[in-house]
Amino acid sequence: MSKAAKSARTDAPPRRDYDRRKRKGAVRRSSGRPIWRQPLLLGLAVTLLGMGGAGGWWAWKEGWLVEAQNRFDEASRNVLGLLTPFKLADVTVEGRDYVERDAILAALNVRSGDSLLGIDLQGARKRLEAIDWVAAATVERRLPDTLYVTLKERRAVAIWQNGSEYTLIDKNGRTVRASRMPPGADKLLLLGGPGAPEHVGELLLLLAYEPAIAKVLRAAVWVGQRRWNLVLNNDTEIWLPEEDAVAALQRMAKLDASDKLLQREFGVVDLRLPDKLYLRKRAPAGDPPPNGPA
Repeated sequence: MSKAAKSARTDAPPRRDYDRRKRKGAVRRSSGRPIWRQPLLLGLAVTLLGMGGAGGWWAWKEGWLVEAQNRFDEASRNVLGLLTPFKLADVTVEGRDYVERDAILAALNVRSGDSLLGIDLQGARKRLEAIDWVAAATVERRLPDTLYVTLKERRAVAIWQNGSEYTLIDKNGRTVRASRMPPGADKLLLLGGPGAPEHVGELLLLLAYEPAIAKVLRAAVWVGQRRWNLVLNNDTEIWLPEEDAVAALQRMAKLDASDKLLQREFGVVDLRLPDKLYLRKRAPAGDPPPNGPA
């Protein structure tokens, strides 16, 4: 080998390893298609997702998940009952007048020996407030062994007679059922007529304008789904109009103040026309009362 060739070979830069790696890598070619675009893998992924969705829907429909959650909660409560020193021994309820004791215990969903720390207070409160007679409730832990419940019960303002059934009505027109009639139920206003509970708020507002009439009112009948007939303690009926009932009742009150109209022998005072007053004498004892117009 000549000196020139040997010198040229010596002057050439050394070949580095990464050049060899680059050449080796250049041999492999990518298909350019992402792995998720491969038909077989895509079909498999769709199948698995479909099976998972169907399985989840089936589990929800069959209530399996709910049952599993209930069992888990029960097991958790049992474990807490074994570990905690604060175990339920007493349930104290304040503010209960009409709600049944069994209904309260069912809503609380507790039993003697349960862990106080494991009781779901918010869930118990919501179940208590779902009872018809309960307007609001609070549930507290009182260590070491007491669950303290405070109830705010709904108050009846009237009793609705629907055929042979009697239902208590609160001021918002909500029908409330109780295990027994509240004290003083015989003094509550008696309502009659289909749809009367839904309009009790309007009636109470109407009577607020004339408290003197309200004091001697025994019953009120919602007539024809549009107006009220008022029945006083002396059996006198006041037929109010569909519109401007407040003005009509105020006119009635003025006539009673000046002429003692409600203390006389009239059985019906018809105020349905704004510019006229019709009076009907009280029927003799034993005679059936005439049917009044709607």
